Amino acid sequence: MNNVINKDELLTIQLFSAPIYKINKPEFLKISRKIAKKYIFKRKTEVCLNPSYPVYMTESLNYDPEMFDFANYVAQTAWNLLSEQGYDMEKYNTYFESMWCQEHHNLSLMERHIHGNNVIMTGFYFLDCPKGSSKVVFHDPRDAKVITSLSEKDVGLASIASNMINFEPEAGQLMFSSSWLPHSFTKNESKSPMRFIHFNIAVNPAQQITSTFKAVAEVI
Repeated sequence: MNNVINKDELLTIQLFSAPIYKINKPEFLKISRKIAKKYIFKRKTEVCLNPSYPVYMTESLNYDPEMFDFANYVAQTAWNLLSEQGYDMEKYNTYFESMWCQEHHNLSLMERHIHGNNVIMTGFYFLDCPKGSSKVVFHDPRDAKVITSLSEKDVGLASIASNMINFEPEAGQLMFSSSWLPHSFTKNESKSPMRFIHFNIAVNPAQQITSTFKAVAEVI
């Protein structure tokens, strides 16, 4: 039966998608690197680098006034993306649950995880990506599909059969994904540190904003 040629044209319906968005925004690099450097330096005065987990993670950056333009762009873009996905965003405002910088040194990595605590969208803004540094990996969230998965024709090709997809980040690149989509980072094989801003976007009811203007994004 495997040799029978079926010439019927079937309608393909893609359901329950997990989109990943990326855009190059180099105009935010200069100020983001400056602020990240300030907060990373502060963190280095507070803790020593752990050899078994060689990464520095800063406190929240979204409160820094110099990050307002970047934060406003990210929060507004998240609102737009959620609206395009089909959510009734006229009822909600987006705001930062968290936004912090990570500096990953040689052999540092990030294990597979998701974000909760009312977070609906997560993302990264890459600041410094030396050659050989970490790749960001997105994992299929459907455990049943992964468990029953067959061998892939080409693991280097993104397809319906893929159980994970990796991207090689570039400085100035901004990425968004749903918070329930598991992500991780491979080991930083570079001798130079990799730096990026990680952020989590949450929502609250629009009527909580007492303003004469319609607000769709908050920077708090």
